[in-house]
Amino acid sequence: MSPGATGKGPEAAGPWPLLPGWAVPRPQLSERLSEAVREPLTLITGPPGAGKTVTALAWAATGSGAAAGTVGARPDACWVACDDSTATVRGFCLALGDSLTRAGIDVAPMGRGPARTDVREEDLLKAITAALLNAAAPIAVVVDDFPARPGSAPADVVIHLLRHAGPWFRAVVLSRSGAPVPLHRHRLAGELTEIRAGDLAFTDDEIAQVLAQHGVRLTLASLRALRERTGGWPAAIRLAAMSMEHHPDPEGFAARFAGDDQAIVGYLMEEVVDAQPPDVRRLLLSTSVAERVNTDLAGELAGEAGRAFPDMARQNAFVVPLGQGWYRYHSMFGKALRLILRHESPDEVPLLHRRAAAWFERSGQLPDAVRHAVQADDWQYASRMVVERLAIGHVLGLRPHDALTGLLDGIPDAAILAGPGPEPAIVAAAVAARRRDEPSRAAALRHAKGVLRRTPPYAARSARLCLAAVELCRPGAAGFADLADASGEAALLRQAPDRLLDDRPELRALALSGRGAAHVWHGELHQAARHFGAALTAAEQAGGDFQKQRCLGDLALTEALLGNAARAAELAGRARRLPDVPVPPDGGAMTPALLARTWADVERWRLPEARNQLGKVARTSPGHADPLSNAIYYLVKAHANLCQGRPEPALDDLRAANEITPRPGWLERRLALVAAEANAARGDIEAARLDVKRAGGSAALESVLALARVEVRLGEYDTASATLRDALRHSTANAPLDVHVDAWLLDACLSYRNGDRGQGRRSLDRALSLARREEIGRPFAMSRRWLLPVLHQDPKMLHAHHALLEPLGLAVKTGTTASPDPECAAPVERLSPRELEVLRSVAQLMTTEEIAASLYVSVNTVKTHLKSINRKLAVSRRAEAVRRAHQLSLL
Repeated sequence: MSPGATGKGPEAAGPWPLLPGWAVPRPQLSERLSEAVREPLTLITGPPGAGKTVTALAWAATGSGAAAGTVGARPDACWVACDDSTATVRGFCLALGDSLTRAGIDVAPMGRGPARTDVREEDLLKAITAALLNAAAPIAVVVDDFPARPGSAPADVVIHLLRHAGPWFRAVVLSRSGAPVPLHRHRLAGELTEIRAGDLAFTDDEIAQVLAQHGVRLTLASLRALRERTGGWPAAIRLAAMSMEHHPDPEGFAARFAGDDQAIVGYLMEEVVDAQPPDVRRLLLSTSVAERVNTDLAGELAGEAGRAFPDMARQNAFVVPLGQGWYRYHSMFGKALRLILRHESPDEVPLLHRRAAAWFERSGQLPDAVRHAVQADDWQYASRMVVERLAIGHVLGLRPHDALTGLLDGIPDAAILAGPGPEPAIVAAAVAARRRDEPSRAAALRHAKGVLRRTPPYAARSARLCLAAVELCRPGAAGFADLADASGEAALLRQAPDRLLDDRPELRALALSGRGAAHVWHGELHQAARHFGAALTAAEQAGGDFQKQRCLGDLALTEALLGNAARAAELAGRARRLPDVPVPPDGGAMTPALLARTWADVERWRLPEARNQLGKVARTSPGHADPLSNAIYYLVKAHANLCQGRPEPALDDLRAANEITPRPGWLERRLALVAAEANAARGDIEAARLDVKRAGGSAALESVLALARVEVRLGEYDTASATLRDALRHSTANAPLDVHVDAWLLDACLSYRNGDRGQGRRSLDRALSLARREEIGRPFAMSRRWLLPVLHQDPKMLHAHHALLEPLGLAVKTGTTASPDPECAAPVERLSPRELEVLRSVAQLMTTEEIAASLYVSVNTVKTHLKSINRKLAVSRRAEAVRRAHQLSLL
């Protein structure tokens, strides 16, 4: 390596070496050094090639006004370069005395020629001290290549001068590591300035200047990549520039340039590695396999040579302290060491990685242990550590920004089948599940299950729990049916004691979700909500946004099924707002949240928003989500169609839901009850009766409500009232909240119709009070015709529930005095399909003649339809009909 490449030039005739012509101007560093020499001690540290010498020379040249490449004599500074001749106090004092003399400071008696050897060390030191004490101005002594070992001659002399040479003495120490001088005392006294390797690192602009000296230009992105790869290390930048000068693809070279570059390796071997004693050299190479090292790990890797690690860490500028006794090598230095190790001792590399893995495992540092086991190509060992410590959730990606995630992604097929245990197959299945690779996941799980079948049931409990976690995290698994899977392994995770999962909140969240899903499957919604809430708490503790999104979605949909619309919407909104959650192509994790939001929008009478949400679910759910979520999708869609006066499409949706299997019994009942409402709306009362019977007759409040509505359609008001009143008297809180609201509202309608205004008012107040908490508006919007006159005559009721009624348009005084409509369950009389076509044409501002022509009917037929539309919508003009249709989401 030439002197120029290392930042040093030949000794000049004066006290200073030459400043190399290629030196990049760095005025900020020069200004900082000028400020620093106002205090007694300045320490400049950095690895070889960091630019320590050039920084000092540039400062000296700037201060004297000398140009680059000239001798810059400074009357207030001198230079001493440490080498073998300065290894003794005498040698260092002689070199320092000569430098001071050349700077114009008389040091006597120094002696000349052979007489110099007769001067005692004590006298030399006293002479230099006296000369500095008598100086008329501050004098800065720059000591280059300052030895880092304590007790060295230069260190002893500098320490003496700092204490005794008076206020004019300034020491500027250039060292590859921390200098053995009393730094703490000077630091506490504010008398120390430290310029470290990070301060000496090149910026993007400075790198560009170095490259320009060699005729190389790079894009800004490549410049930044080069800086990040080299850490701004000046020697590496200059070596890279030399290599790129005649390279056909400088951009590609910059992208690939790293510590294994031949020029870098050669430089570091010459300057650092080969200059070390054999034990230290072995220590460097052995510990290079680890990303971070402390004294104990160094002893594990290097044996007896590891005892020298503390001294080596202090003296080697390429060793970067991380705190708490941990260190790492400069990135390029570490890469170079690993390349040298692989070249000199290839068989030793996997052995060192296994030793490191065992040490980290004993220390409880699983990610580092697994990383080294993988680098040793010991996939059995790596997988066993993950499974035995129930860390499979990390491999599944359930913990955010986790060091373990991704470490085992490269597990080969041979490793899955080679060993006697199931652990590699379980880990491979977890990797495939995170990548959403269902075929690979299923194949690995088959192998793991085959191994476990040959294992006694009481054995390999950790493996069985991890297998269950992988089963519950299969691609597309996002619904209750998946989590409620009754397979042995999944049941084992659901039944696992909480204490076993205390340190694994991501697995506890899975287990609790599984328990909640089992309750949903059996219709135990309140218990399900409790478990999903606990699962959400565990997921928040684990910190994974994807798992939090799943838990929020499951809880939101459960709350929607319970009729808690506002709560469901709030939870679904939280799931949607989670940051940086990767939404897979099938959108599985978001399906429950979208369904919950859709259900809530229908119940809160936000039908345009509900249609929008249904569109999102349609693009993500059917064909991808689990069967139960798909069936609920069609149930919600049918419900929305009924609210818009479209019973036929609602029945189509219900037929689609009935084709999906498996379905739990409670969902069968809900589908039948919605079918009863749809058939009643289209006038098929007999079909509605059969649907209610299919749903269990009068066994539950939902069924009683549907039966009462059928009886209202038949004009059997007294029977409907008696049936409903008895059910309300004996009902429990198990029925969904929206069902309670519907039932009390129907009871109010029937009571008002029968002239019992007191009971009607009590039932209406009860319905409104129940609905207010969860913002349930659908039942009231659909009962607009009879509610408006009732509320108009009851201002206290209107005032008490104004917040709920006002968005529904029910808080406006209309002045109408009409009596309640007997058909309390319908918002208006249903428009026929032909009437809807006419209404859509009216909304497009078509004339009666144009409508008749487009529908191929007579003008009189259109007029008949218009009269029927106005009557059903309780309006008198076309514009009012369109406005009212929009309010009812008929258009």
